[in-house]
Amino acid sequence: MKVIYTQAASLVEDLSLEGSGWLELDTEYTVTSLLAYPSGRVEIQLLVDDQRSLAWVDSRAVMTIDGAIPESWEARLGDGGVLKLAPHTWLVPGFWEDYYDGDPDAAETVKEELDKIAGCQMHPGMPALNGPMTSQELQSAGEQVASAQGIDRWKGLMLVLLHHIRELPSPLELQPVLATAEAYWLLGRGIPETLETAKGKCWNYLDGCETHRHPTNPGTRFARALLCVLEPLGDEDSQSGTAEWFAGVVWDIW
Repeated sequence: MKVIYTQAASLVEDLSLEGSGWLELDTEYTVTSLLAYPSGRVEIQLLVDDQRSLAWVDSRAVMTIDGAIPESWEARLGDGGVLKLAPHTWLVPGFWEDYYDGDPDAAETVKEELDKIAGCQMHPGMPALNGPMTSQELQSAGEQVASAQGIDRWKGLMLVLLHHIRELPSPLELQPVLATAEAYWLLGRGIPETLETAKGKCWNYLDGCETHRHPTNPGTRFARALLCVLEPLGDEDSQSGTAEWFAGVVWDIW
């Protein structure tokens, strides 16, 4: 589940929660757990900062861009009728007290669950991907992922490119398009036509961007890189061309 932080806590009465000051407006965050109170108030826990810190924020301060519920979540009713949605290991009484007291087992459990929620364990065989990478290096990494997962080489390359795309500054308008690509390639959700529709939105963004002819513009670079993962099928020639284009757009390696 992913959301965009749309409203600064300080601007809305009673929205301020511990850690919400770390959040940046119009930025995408992964939801790690949720609390729903009988009064109607909903608080969500977000993965922020270095992808290991956690912050709570009122749900009124965010907008959902991907409603997929993590498979590791369980529902539990607590004291006062509070509904909790979180990994089952986090729902054990006293768990968070142990975690904040520095218990190493609790810390490892949190790390493991964050990896699951953030999708870090969805891609066995993913090599260390430290950019910049040449076209050949991207293809090689894609082949390694494909071999490890038993998937076709095109999807392997898409997973590698998505990894790098998520590290680029993303325009707010294109975050739903990125979420569509992630759902298709990472979660197996959607159909090829879904990607075609998303690709049209990406081109519309480029057509409407005054600086679209300047590839060094962050929005332009993100959109052009994003187009690479919006093709449902690709042969060997397509893999080579896509990897070459991606390396050129993102790292200026032509």
